[in-house]
Amino acid sequence: MNGEALLAPLVRGTSALVFSDLGVFGGALGALVGGALRVRRAHVEAAMARAGVEHPELAAAGMYRSLGTSALELLWLAGQPRDLGSLARVDAAAREALARARARGRGIVFAASHTGNWDLAACAIASGSPERLMIVTKHLSMGWLDAFWQRTRARYGVELVGARGAFARGRDHVRGGGAVAMMIDQVPARRAHACRVEFLGQTAWADKAPATVAARTGATLVVPCARRGEDGVQELTVVDVVEPPPGAASAWIEETTARATRALGRFVLENPTEWLWMHRRWAAPKAA
Repeated sequence: MNGEALLAPLVRGTSALVFSDLGVFGGALGALVGGALRVRRAHVEAAMARAGVEHPELAAAGMYRSLGTSALELLWLAGQPRDLGSLARVDAAAREALARARARGRGIVFAASHTGNWDLAACAIASGSPERLMIVTKHLSMGWLDAFWQRTRARYGVELVGARGAFARGRDHVRGGGAVAMMIDQVPARRAHACRVEFLGQTAWADKAPATVAARTGATLVVPCARRGEDGVQELTVVDVVEPPPGAASAWIEETTARATRALGRFVLENPTEWLWMHRRWAAPKAA
């Protein structure tokens, strides 16, 4: 029996739950992973402490609860088509920022991150947006799990592309009036495509791809973040917006990459349970 066949009963069982129950069971799952099993718990708490997060042990427990809830929400989304309009809300400032970006007619580049339940947030954006949303994504090492994850997101209108050739595809997609989301909070594949920035109290390598696509196309670069509200609904906000000047060069790309990373860092410190601290974020790229 393959992995997806084993996952099917979990999808059916989770799908039968009401949305408000997912936090209860997801919290228990997070407590198992982060508390009983302590998966990367020492790494998470150490990273939080270096960043200056108060009471890192409590914040870490909250992150694992949020992560467990996000996992169940993904299973819940996969079970049957859902109306995402009631599961994600965009704050007024973010709506205004997106409206201004759309009015420019140059496309949008989302400098995205693993905040809140980004999968749910991305699906909500894609299903309710006038633009076609393309997401540049890394594949999971477990093939069957990756196929399930990618298929679930695709059913809500998200177009997914891998890292190979992503710059050219993202650039062409934006030039065609679409929106592309590229992650800024994971280690870039190549050092040549990155610059060093300060992020949460440590030096990290940041991917220059989002700012480069914006510079080459004239698209607005938007830094969105998500957090889970008290009612479990994803709250989407925009923490920075950058308009590229004509002929934006390498200096602008590096400064904008650092600026977007700083904006994300401020959000994470304000919402420490809402970012995936389990990432090996401060490692060096494997290739030059």
